Amino acid sequence: MADYTQSIKDQAVAMNGQTVVVNLIGGQSLTGTLAYTTAPKYYGTVYPDVLTVTVSTKAHTVRVDHVSAIGQG
Repeated sequence: MADYTQSIKDQAVAMNGQTVVVNLIGGQSLTGTLAYTTAPKYYGTVYPDVLTVTVSTKAHTVRVDHVSAIGQG
């Protein structure tokens, strides 16, 4: 599971600020602007366990382990 969530986090970093489609494990999806940033630490980089997708003007916070895929919107 750790490799899977790390790959989602890596995708989120690469697509930060872009319009994306975030597919959730339950079959739902969100289309909007992705916000996901890492934080530097003395031992490396911290990847948050949540990402934010802004749809219209409403921000949705989603746990990374609930995401099945991230794609271009």
